Amino acid sequence: MAQAIKDGADGLEGDLHLTADDEIIVMHDPSLDRTTNGTGMVKDRPWHGYIDGLKSKKEPYVGVPRCIDVLAFLAQEGNEKVWWNIDIKMNNSPSKLLSKFAKLIEDNFPGRDFSSQIILGLWHPKFLAAADKYLPKFSRIHIGFSIGIAQEHFPPSTVDGYSINFMVLSTPEGRQFIKEMQAAGKQILAWTVNDTLEARECVRMGVDYVLTDRTKVMHNVINEYESLGREGVDKKYEGEVFNTWSRWSRYTFWRTLIWVLLTVRFNSATKKLALDKELDLEVDRSILVK
Repeated sequence: MAQAIKDGADGLEGDLHLTADDEIIVMHDPSLDRTTNGTGMVKDRPWHGYIDGLKSKKEPYVGVPRCIDVLAFLAQEGNEKVWWNIDIKMNNSPSKLLSKFAKLIEDNFPGRDFSSQIILGLWHPKFLAAADKYLPKFSRIHIGFSIGIAQEHFPPSTVDGYSINFMVLSTPEGRQFIKEMQAAGKQILAWTVNDTLEARECVRMGVDYVLTDRTKVMHNVINEYESLGREGVDKKYEGEVFNTWSRWSRYTFWRTLIWVLLTVRFNSATKKLALDKELDLEVDRSILVK
């Protein structure tokens, strides 16, 4: 994350997961297997004595950061303008995770206001009420893959912006969504853009931010626009043609499969909303007791 800022990124993005001993770690997968030398689900492994000793499988072989480590980075002098887009997946309990996150800030950074630096990224509307309750000052955006879900479950009155899959935004429906939401004063983020052609298309579409794994590459694209201007870049790449449907066709099977799986997950999370509310009530009671 520190390297991303050195590469020119304006902010960070990361997912939160609770360990078996209730530490909040920052990691994309709910499992340790793919990216670290550990095994098992994060929720089944303790931070102390296990995850704290793991390293990434790829260079530079770094450890798994905790939420408190990233907060400390944001609080460092000189990082006041660095922001953090937290990706909160649907498998989390709204009150359990957000209440612990709020308490972590209160206990370790008393008096420090992170509301201008941290954005809550919400996949499911069940997190809106918990965000209002525990982190009311924090901005929130909807992270998603469907314009329909965004419009139905996250109207502009409930969020400050939208972080939508790039290929979805690049469709005619997506481009119209960008115009309508920006007209309503909402910011648009596109994920995950690692291709320079797609990055330039993001500029043409007018998105506000791009989420990428290749910060140096994307920073070079931005520098080119700053040095040549929009017209200069368009002239330099005047033979470049972006076709949404031809790009979709390259990954039709996998994108469709992912789309179906995510939709099933969203609907499943919706059905479990009543159960989550019961769990949230139990968490609230435990907080009151403590």
